[in-house]
Amino acid sequence: MIDPVAPQQAFNWRLAHVGDIRLGLATILVLAACGLQAHPTGGVQSGGLGGRAGSSGHATGGQTAASGGQTTGSGGQTTGSGGQTTGSGGQTTGSGGRTAGSGGQTSAGGASGTGGKSTATGGASAGGSSGSGGASGAGVTINGKFVPKEKAVVFIHFGHSNMRGAATTPTSLTSYFFNTEDGLWSYKGSFTLAQEPTAPQAGYTSAGPGMAILHSARGAVATTSDVQFISVGYGQGSATTVDYQKSGSYYPIFMGWAGQLKGNVTFGAIVIMLGVTDGEHLASNLVPGFPSRVEQLVSDIRSDLGEPNLPVLFCNYEQNATGQYAITGAYGTVMVPLIKQLPGLIANLVLVPTDGIEMQDNHHFDLQGHKDWAGRVISLMQSNNWFPWK
Repeated sequence: MIDPVAPQQAFNWRLAHVGDIRLGLATILVLAACGLQAHPTGGVQSGGLGGRAGSSGHATGGQTAASGGQTTGSGGQTTGSGGQTTGSGGQTTGSGGRTAGSGGQTSAGGASGTGGKSTATGGASAGGSSGSGGASGAGVTINGKFVPKEKAVVFIHFGHSNMRGAATTPTSLTSYFFNTEDGLWSYKGSFTLAQEPTAPQAGYTSAGPGMAILHSARGAVATTSDVQFISVGYGQGSATTVDYQKSGSYYPIFMGWAGQLKGNVTFGAIVIMLGVTDGEHLASNLVPGFPSRVEQLVSDIRSDLGEPNLPVLFCNYEQNATGQYAITGAYGTVMVPLIKQLPGLIANLVLVPTDGIEMQDNHHFDLQGHKDWAGRVISLMQSNNWFPWK
């Protein structure tokens, strides 16, 4: 806001004589105008062009003000559309503070010429803060407390019976899966403290990987972090990629919940357990279409959420399955080659290894198996710069 100078004061001003010459009125007005202190439109940390969140990851302009932060005279601290600029010779940061490409926190080359830290494609765009600038102002209320969008991180996880879960042992891990913990939430139309089953099918009360994913995510941030991790999960025994298509039975269920949160949370990743059931339950002529169905499914989710780069963590074929489910069995020999096609077909998709995973039976993980597998999910997100939360 411009601090006006009262007109009557302007006309009363007098300047010192230069010899016998007194400066005229026009000169006085020019000098008076040069002495005005103007504050640009927008205050400190108002989320216009700058701020904390970008279109994916951290926004262009670091912690900047809308059209400009604080300005002190002609040599104070000015925050324009990014960075810190000091009057006539201070510290200048080019285009602005921390700048992300498509996201993440992996520097594309250290400090960049145009300002701050610049990050490469593939990180926080897929899992970081979103918005067009500033702390977005969006968020959700969880247990009576407002949580900013940037700190409400959602994992969408779905799939067949392994996602629904069949795990009950070892009992030493029962509390890890079935006890609640503040900061770990489930959303199915409303927020509740998460506990297994997080991807429930009617009539089943055993554990899948949902709680292990949330615990692993919590373990990857500082103990003082106030990031809230949220499960949006759905599992169905014997379900195939046909059942999970947008036109199928289950997509509207989990995506209905996710859609209610769109714009007010940060979607961290899509976690999928599908594969063996296509080989077991579909007609043989439909099985080869598995990769293209997964591609379409991921494309639809990303499109409906407005998150074109959202990471996908896809469960590799269960290496320790036995009998007809073994990798050398009737289903494994068909599905393993098809699953291996997915990373080359879908951007930002990685296969989560299953080797060494403990089993509850001939093709379901036990509690230790889910814990170990979920740890691999988060580790892969970190190594791919898809986990920017601290």
